[in-house]
Amino acid sequence: MRSCLGELPDIYADCEAALLPRRHGPLRPVGGARRHSGPPLDEGAMATRSRILGTLSSWAALVADERGVRAPRRRPAELAAFLLGHLDWLLCHPAAGDFVEELLDAAETARRAAYVKPSLVTNLGSCVHPGCARPLSPAPLTGAKGVGQVRCAAGHTWLPHQWLALMRNLRREQGLGRSAEGAA
Repeated sequence: MRSCLGELPDIYADCEAALLPRRHGPLRPVGGARRHSGPPLDEGAMATRSRILGTLSSWAALVADERGVRAPRRRPAELAAFLLGHLDWLLCHPAAGDFVEELLDAAETARRAAYVKPSLVTNLGSCVHPGCARPLSPAPLTGAKGVGQVRCAAGHTWLPHQWLALMRNLRREQGLGRSAEGAA
């Protein structure tokens, strides 16, 4: 959870650069009426920023209301720091499961929107971390280009020097899954 809270403000900032789509044609329309509606915006990046801010804000509001403390300004870095400061309390709260699920989903969706082209998303299998079965996929390091890590939707990561061991674990898990299916 700490890594998700630390990562969301960075992804929010990275989405700002992704708001304007890349230009592939002339900078001006040739002939015809000119539209003055402003530049076309990347709706996925806008939705990602909105979701990050909304998720962090709603959980910060819950903490502030129930603990009787002042909520931070509606800025991702401040909201994330506030939630990190109250993380132990949040994880003991009756809504802790919802908090964890929302944060993990928001982080995974945000990573994909900010860094991965939809056509390049590849499911490598299920996470081999004990107790986790979330999907694994290649992902860039924050702010990097290209694949820098393999990551599951829950945030478990494997860096390049760990990929061979991960592959062995995936093969072992797949073999165990087939053995269990054959025994059933």
